[in-house]
Amino acid sequence: MNISQVREAIVTLLSDNPNLIGKYIFPDATEVPAVYVAGRQGVPPEWKVEGLEVVIQEFPSPNPRAILAGGLDRQTWEVVITDYLPSSENLRLAIDRMKSRWPDARFSFRAETDVVYGQCRIVIPDTKTFRLAAE
Repeated sequence: MNISQVREAIVTLLSDNPNLIGKYIFPDATEVPAVYVAGRQGVPPEWKVEGLEVVIQEFPSPNPRAILAGGLDRQTWEVVITDYLPSSENLRLAIDRMKSRWPDARFSFRAETDVVYGQCRIVIPDTKTFRLAAE
């Protein structure tokens, strides 16, 4: 997978009926879905967020493994979903949808308290096999 495929899969999954994705509100009052691909910088601090925010790391974490005459190109994609709407069920529903799409992903849940928003870090595995080139 590449970042476009990961983002598209997540947006399709979470925007299904009912749409769980919140919105970013820019300083000029423009609103866009709250899905952000984080590269060198995170979400700009001047953007306000309402509802469920999805932040996807732009680059996967590599973890290749050698096998006989080839290898496994193992990498993982990190996604963090935060629910800025206190006491909503959207985070739980989003986790359920993500589990149905990626049952082998690792989920680290942090419950909502009066100090922090509910959040889930999801690590999605992405494994491909490759053959070593003959010399």
